[in-house]
Amino acid sequence: MKRAFGAVLVCVVTAMPALARAQAAPTQTPTQTPTQAPASQAPAANVVNAWYLGANTGAAIVENAGGIFGLEGGVRVWKNLDVVGELSWMQDIATRRQLDSISSVAGFITSGGSTATGTTKVPAFYGGIGARWVFEQVATFRPYVIATFGGGKYELKPTITLNGTDITSNTAQYGVTLGEDVIGQYKATAATGGIGILMKVRDNWYVDGGLRFTSVDEKDQRANVIRLLIGGGYRF
Repeated sequence: MKRAFGAVLVCVVTAMPALARAQAAPTQTPTQTPTQAPASQAPAANVVNAWYLGANTGAAIVENAGGIFGLEGGVRVWKNLDVVGELSWMQDIATRRQLDSISSVAGFITSGGSTATGTTKVPAFYGGIGARWVFEQVATFRPYVIATFGGGKYELKPTITLNGTDITSNTAQYGVTLGEDVIGQYKATAATGGIGILMKVRDNWYVDGGLRFTSVDEKDQRANVIRLLIGGGYRF
């Protein structure tokens, strides 16, 4: 018994320094894994990537407003720069000068005390190639500037009415011949500059809205057309 008690006493005495050191050591808190900041979202894909094809509609405005329909395509060649081509049909780009000219011609036609009245429409086609710079900042809307140069054709289509009857094709019997200043088809050079906004809507589809100014160099004047466009397309 004395030997057993002595052995226990020796163990206790030996263990005391270790217990003392354990109590003196500061309590360590569990190491916490640093919270990782959420990864920032990847920048949205460019609205136009590689090449694109789209269509648009809207209004062409000179003296009157007419409809418009166009096709547009392009390819990314450097950074934010696209080489583009566009085709556009404009319903009516008649100028004040053309409207006044046909009214003056119609004024020479009288019958039964009535004077004829005249008006005109000038439908036109425009095709051009150029460049577009898209501001590809990370945002839902991406503005751009565009410029194209080319040409097309326009047609003077007058309508002369006397007593409610269209006499455009019969003006000769009233002593009036319609000249090149009021009737006919002609070619012209043209240039366009404008601004717009692209918005991605789904996958590779996008919406395009813009304002463009087209100057058509006609044979005796310039027709300055404001084009309001809304359209869209697909990027490849």
